[in-house]
Amino acid sequence: MSGCNEAVEYVYQYIDDELTTTRKARIKWHLKRCGHCMDAFTFETELKERIASGGKTEPGPELFDSLRALLQQERKNEDPDC
Repeated sequence: MSGCNEAVEYVYQYIDDELTTTRKARIKWHLKRCGHCMDAFTFETELKERIASGGKTEPGPELFDSLRALLQQERKNEDPDC
């Protein structure tokens, strides 16, 4: 298995510190020498951080307006016998 394939295969375990010491050292060594894999690692790390911090912003009023409009449309389409 090439270094890039191994780095890709274990990137999430590496980020989560779930690898053996040996495997972690191999991935770390590869990341230091491969800019492409380091870029991917950086992207995945930042993505994970953003996902973890997500959901903390209030949705905009246009979302609520759209939902209200959809609910009103659904009410108009309801069968009165149901």
